[in-house]
Amino acid sequence: MEGKMTVNSFRPKKVRVRGKGQFTIPAEYRDRIGIEEDTVLEVYHFGKVMIATPEKSVVKELAQRVNEGMGEYKVDINELLADLREGKHEYIKEG
Repeated sequence: MEGKMTVNSFRPKKVRVRGKGQFTIPAEYRDRIGIEEDTVLEVYHFGKVMIATPEKSVVKELAQRVNEGMGEYKVDINELLADLREGKHEYIKEG
């Protein structure tokens, strides 16, 4: 959920680091970036600068695309699994 960038978008927010190095990401930032509870972040540091960005899970993205494709082509997961178990599938040679 990306909003319009304004001068206020670049003003720093102060947060306090607690025990174990934890701090709260301001709700405004979480909402704008799409960080929800249990979101995994990738954290980088460059000198004294730290950057945290939501992890882009390739597996998660692939699973979402497969799920969308199955919905688009009306594929029933139980039928698909049964067909695969019974060997009722064909391989198509591309080329």
